[in-house]
Amino acid sequence: MFIQRFLLVFFLVLGCLCKASTHPLTPRIEQLKKDITKLTYEHQFKDAQILVLEYLKQDDLKPVEIFYGYFLRADIRKSAGKSKEAIRLLLESKEYLEPIKDKAIFESLIYGNVSECYFNLHNHIKAKEYALRSIETSPNKSLRGNGHAVNNLILGYSNYKEKNYSQALYSYQEAIKQYKLSGDICEFPLCYNRIAAIYWEQGKLDLAQAALQKSFYISDSCDIDQYRLLYYSALLEYYKYQKNYKRALELSDTIAQLNAVIYNQRQEEQLHDLEIKYEMELTQKENEHLKKSARIKESDNQFQFMVLISSILGLLILLILGLSMLRIRNKKNSLLSNQLKKIEVQNKEREVLLKEIHHRVKNNLQVITSLLHLQANQNSDHSIQNLFKQSQYRINTMAMVHEMLYQSDNLSKIQLKAYLEELTYSLIGSIKDEQQTIVAQIEIPEIIHLGLDTAIPLGLLCNEIITNALIHGIPKGENGKLYIRIKELETPSFILYIGDNGVGCPKDLTLAKISTLGLNLVQKLVRQLSGDIQKDSSKKGCHYIITFQEVE
Repeated sequence: MFIQRFLLVFFLVLGCLCKASTHPLTPRIEQLKKDITKLTYEHQFKDAQILVLEYLKQDDLKPVEIFYGYFLRADIRKSAGKSKEAIRLLLESKEYLEPIKDKAIFESLIYGNVSECYFNLHNHIKAKEYALRSIETSPNKSLRGNGHAVNNLILGYSNYKEKNYSQALYSYQEAIKQYKLSGDICEFPLCYNRIAAIYWEQGKLDLAQAALQKSFYISDSCDIDQYRLLYYSALLEYYKYQKNYKRALELSDTIAQLNAVIYNQRQEEQLHDLEIKYEMELTQKENEHLKKSARIKESDNQFQFMVLISSILGLLILLILGLSMLRIRNKKNSLLSNQLKKIEVQNKEREVLLKEIHHRVKNNLQVITSLLHLQANQNSDHSIQNLFKQSQYRINTMAMVHEMLYQSDNLSKIQLKAYLEELTYSLIGSIKDEQQTIVAQIEIPEIIHLGLDTAIPLGLLCNEIITNALIHGIPKGENGKLYIRIKELETPSFILYIGDNGVGCPKDLTLAKISTLGLNLVQKLVRQLSGDIQKDSSKKGCHYIITFQEVE
């Protein structure tokens, strides 16, 4: 243990020396980065965008300061989960590099962030492409504190998905070198856990176990519960791979206990933040009270001075009466102000709690999909595996609604166009072949926003029809097209046109008599939305016309 602690300190000092050699940034940029980091950490993305726009209005900015303003604008969108928009803004920021002499390191920074965005969108091919460009553009230095470690992590995972195990191992080893140079030794478990997964695929169980052991030693030295959890999760997969279900069951209990510890720690941190916020508000109120007391005292002194120099008894009585009425009014105003502040604090707390609920529901649904995925892998029957996959798609459809509500400022409704676009492209990416091109034509007014009770059944309905189109409608290996169009009728009614240009619906299919689970579920969801469904045989492929109403 002593040797591990010594190595941790050694690599930390070495990392500090490496960070000192990166490209210097101006104090103005450093201050902006600090302010933006604080706001994005608190999920105040709008305030962060306003801060950047105000910063860019300054007339005396240097070229590197102008570039960094536009770069941080894109980085805020990435932090907000808007990866597609972030990619566009990152690539647009390249035009501001023209006046900068040493621009390679900034281009590397742009490509690295674009790679992360594509990785978040599960587009591993593009993520790999831009990670390589980031390294090739500036191979010897990077503006990131950990150098090219993240790029190599993305390359490692992309090569792993392509079953190019030797190249994946090389990338993970390069990531370890970068983390070692930057002093981020506590990030090693991320690499060793993935290295272990590669050795499992290659059947090298001893090497896999050795990699897991390194992950555990470093996680324990750094005393980071989240990395211990990563190690235990990887070890659980190892025991399952060896079919050692007894040890796997024992380890599941350990994972559950560690999850509980992490959850309790987060709860304590949130409680601590609330206590600090309450103490700050209490201090502010006490200061305001002292100022009011000082003003009242000063007013009393002036009044006493006026009493001393005044000889008219009637004027003295009028002044006393006026002062009394003023005090009563101030007291009422003070009480009203305090009540309004309490109401505002309660509203903010309710908003935070509601966001947390949506976030936890989304996480729980993702856990369920992971369990279904594990269960499907245990069964060799492809028909049963397909049933599990379809259940995963349905659960993901519901989870997307909660995720969008958690990320949105409006906690009661989501934008329908953004939701159905994300759902459609997610299903296309999950079901289509690699050589197949599926295009989605989506026409939905951006002003349409629906609540939870309408968005979830509508999303499940679209999920069933799109899944059927991708699996049965469009032949494997052939390109195809999906159509989704929604028109708003008289409030609260809508009409949905949805279909594909594939082989078409079965000729004997009638909506009055349905034997399949998917279309039967579609019928029930349409009734839940107080709507009606008809088959449109006038177009090539399989098309439906569905009317529905917003659930109040």
